[in-house]
Amino acid sequence: MENNNSLFNLRELLVFLIAPLLIGLLTLLAYIMYKSSISISVGTLNITGQFIGIFLALIAILFGGWQRFYAGIIDVLSKKITVNVFVTIAILVSILAGEFIPSAVIILIMAVVGSLEAYTIDKTRKSISSLLNLTPKTANIKIDGEERTVNISEIKLGDIVVVRPGERIAVDGTVVEGFSTVNQAPITGESFPVDKSVGDDVFAGTLNETGRLEIKATRVGEDTTIAKIVHLVESAQESKAPIQNIADKFTNYFLPTVLVIAIIAFIFTGNIKVAVAVLLVACPCAFAIATPSAVSAGIANMARRAVLIKGGIYFEIAGRIDTLVIDKTGTVTLGKPIVTEVVSYKIDKNELLKICASAEKYSEHPLAKAIINYAREKNIKVEDPEEFKATPGMGIEALVNGKRVIIGKENFIKSFNISIPDNVLNEYERQLHLGRTAIFVAIDSTLTGIIAIEDEIKSETVSAISTLKNLGIKDIIMLTGDNKNSAREVSKKINIDRYYAELLPEDKQNVVKELKKDGKIIGMVGDGINDAPALALADVGIVMGKAGTDIAIEASNVTLMDDNINKIVEFIKMSRKVLKRIKLNIFFSIIYNVIGLLLASMGKLSPVMAVMFQEAGCVTVVLSSTLLLFERIEK
Repeated sequence: MENNNSLFNLRELLVFLIAPLLIGLLTLLAYIMYKSSISISVGTLNITGQFIGIFLALIAILFGGWQRFYAGIIDVLSKKITVNVFVTIAILVSILAGEFIPSAVIILIMAVVGSLEAYTIDKTRKSISSLLNLTPKTANIKIDGEERTVNISEIKLGDIVVVRPGERIAVDGTVVEGFSTVNQAPITGESFPVDKSVGDDVFAGTLNETGRLEIKATRVGEDTTIAKIVHLVESAQESKAPIQNIADKFTNYFLPTVLVIAIIAFIFTGNIKVAVAVLLVACPCAFAIATPSAVSAGIANMARRAVLIKGGIYFEIAGRIDTLVIDKTGTVTLGKPIVTEVVSYKIDKNELLKICASAEKYSEHPLAKAIINYAREKNIKVEDPEEFKATPGMGIEALVNGKRVIIGKENFIKSFNISIPDNVLNEYERQLHLGRTAIFVAIDSTLTGIIAIEDEIKSETVSAISTLKNLGIKDIIMLTGDNKNSAREVSKKINIDRYYAELLPEDKQNVVKELKKDGKIIGMVGDGINDAPALALADVGIVMGKAGTDIAIEASNVTLMDDNINKIVEFIKMSRKVLKRIKLNIFFSIIYNVIGLLLASMGKLSPVMAVMFQEAGCVTVVLSSTLLLFERIEK
């Protein structure tokens, strides 16, 4: 993420505070002029400082409060009692009673609070259309044996699309000629690039890595899998119901009560200022900022921990998560192949590894690179093969130091009339059962070994899962596009009881949808485009931002900038601390309101003193929330 996307960019903050600064300046000038003895004569008209002060105060009130007044009127017409209704009535009565400066101060406080709240929940999301950038704008199609470059919108069903190495595939389709490895992790979430040959299906937006492919288009434009993902994300985001603001719930009962108290106070005292003081001291400013101020501090605290949160509502929800759904590849694993075991027969393991790495040196296949890297980690010298030949989708044949080396799949080995003993086949089946990719090695027509490769689990995953369970999140589910064997073994290693394998993006979203039907509060953790629909539908979507795709970050609510899964633990713990602080803030604000109402109704507070008293409640709430900035989170 770039710095200009930070939730706490100073320039953006100043933009949000322009309106409150102007209101504050107008209010200050209004107070100065109202208290001054200035008198200006314009012809026969005599303009006093008090008149100028009232005029400036009214400008500040209208400039800063018109949106609240408008919202208050709409809420009244909709038969809803909200904070905006309360503020509108309090300001209107205060103006009618001639209390212009206190009214302007109230508007100033509400403007500052509103701007800070808008700033902290600003999502700074990129347009979802950026996902479609994965699909190329043009493509090469084959017509009468000749290639022609066309705009992607011109491709029709049945067209033959030619894709060269390094190019992205423009359509969903079936390979009719050629062989290549295709990185389709953005769509399926598979750990490694997948071999594609004649008859295999491919997806638009995936990356063709090594060979030339000719693809018959079966889905184009809006019908492609990647386009459907866009629509899935959009519909999931729209399905989220906003949580009603707790302050609005409170005012349903509080406003009528305060109005009755103000009327009774006026009847008994005969002083309109007493009634105004009651309304002003009861104005729920402290109550209104109880939540956003705590949320703002919590967001700032987490931002320093490389966790970006796109809205305070997700603190509230995260604190109640009871089910966590986690993607496998790139989330609990590193998403890159590593050699996990070398099984040798009739030869030293290191010698076998040296021969294999040397034989694979000229190969571009990801599994070949894993073997070479593993040999280098063990300080084994990788030599150049005298001969090298790759058979797409099957394996390689090479000559290393005069030895004929065959590496590849079972059928590839057998095509050289090399027999595979039963004990080797049993070992091969064992590796597959462990969720690994296993390849055979034959040297000089003799089956010599097996090399097992798998996706590496992140070092912090096991401890993070354990901590999450200790926090009360007992139901943790792993989703993956990988095969069932791989999913089963990874889930065992990280102590997760439930998993779903071989899932496409819509399948992952359907899992989340079914869980939500059961009334679960769902947190979803992922990193790829294939996770985006599920991230968007979950109550809280958490994305690994460093490795995560733009669309996954767009669809999520929380971004972990350093891809450390322990940050999920920190976020959950901070969410619960924020919830506790919000409740404490609400307690403070209610205490101030009750005491203020008693004093004002007894005539002990003037309108100005009433504003100062309720502002003291605001300060108390802000100080309480500020402590969250320095809150430590135990690992």
